[in-house]
Amino acid sequence: MTATRSPSLNPTSHLARRAPLAAAAILLAAGSGLAQPGAPVYQSTFPDCTTGDNAFQADEGRFWTVDAGCDIYQIDIYERPTIQEFKMVEGKYASKEYFEYLDIVQARTGLDDQFVYVRIGLYGRDNSTSGGDDIEIGMMERYGFRFSTDPDGRNGVLIVSDQPESKNEPNTTFGNIGLSGYRDTNKDVGGADQNGPTGLDVTKSDNANEESGMNGYDQVIISDGRLEGGPEVAWVRLNPNDNTVVELALDYKALGFTRNQMENLKYFDVEAIKGGPKDPQNDLWNDKYTKQEAGSPNPGQNGQSEFGTDGLKDIYEVDTVRAIAVGGCEADLDGNGELELFDFLTFVNLFNANDPAADCDSNGQFELFDFLCFTNQFNAGC
Repeated sequence: MTATRSPSLNPTSHLARRAPLAAAAILLAAGSGLAQPGAPVYQSTFPDCTTGDNAFQADEGRFWTVDAGCDIYQIDIYERPTIQEFKMVEGKYASKEYFEYLDIVQARTGLDDQFVYVRIGLYGRDNSTSGGDDIEIGMMERYGFRFSTDPDGRNGVLIVSDQPESKNEPNTTFGNIGLSGYRDTNKDVGGADQNGPTGLDVTKSDNANEESGMNGYDQVIISDGRLEGGPEVAWVRLNPNDNTVVELALDYKALGFTRNQMENLKYFDVEAIKGGPKDPQNDLWNDKYTKQEAGSPNPGQNGQSEFGTDGLKDIYEVDTVRAIAVGGCEADLDGNGELELFDFLTFVNLFNANDPAADCDSNGQFELFDFLCFTNQFNAGC
């Protein structure tokens, strides 16, 4: 969940800015965007905080808390799979309604020579309330990811899938409907103020000019999985073996990125959203909203949040994961770029917990072959 800095690279931004249809035509002529994704490959795994495990029963009903350190406005990381209202309940700062299908428990990423794959594992499929209701909804919100070669996200790309459970039939096969893509063409993701302090960890509360003129991911480049005027480049499905998992595939070559650039991305966020911050032009959210406008699930004084609000405000019903080492070694489970005993111990723990990350052959079962599969990955090295 950390990022290092390097120069920004964006091989097609000048084309996209001046003539998006022409840029798409050039890429199509080059032969990109013609292949379909095969079975996803995943090399990196990123666990996330889990609000669903924090349910507790009070006299007033069932409530949910967010663990300390999981929601950090200052660096644009959020753990908010709940409604806006939080209050003190029997000594805990908690919400009375929770969305399993927004609560990311794990993200996985991987690359092959043409596609980047993203796997978003959610806690469940229900909308749960303090009154005891658990209503199955499914994967009916917006799921996606954003990436850039710049550590602040500038000149980056946002890919989102709207209601992946219902838009494509069958929904367990990769389809294109409901998939959109956006690009930041003027380098203002991360803050629009080019003259003052700005960046991923500089917020609107730090610099009031961060939002002034900001239009975030300002250009539509993909509609229903197709480049504007061009080929199919983005796909989504529910995992055939687990209907709490959304999987996305993107032909990064068709967008002008190389495998080397994708393997060395400096910014990669995975998201699930139902409520507030859906407009692509409002990224990053801590540049669009002050602390008080954002609200917080973290407790503060006098029965309010750390920012003096009654829970969440404009940033609500959302969960994010910050990924690193997107194209790293398959067996490097802690994402530190090295293969070591700790990776084996991590795999054993995941296997014993029936965690999807330990299903090495992606067949929906946990068996001896998964150990052999992981051992082969480990022996293959980085």
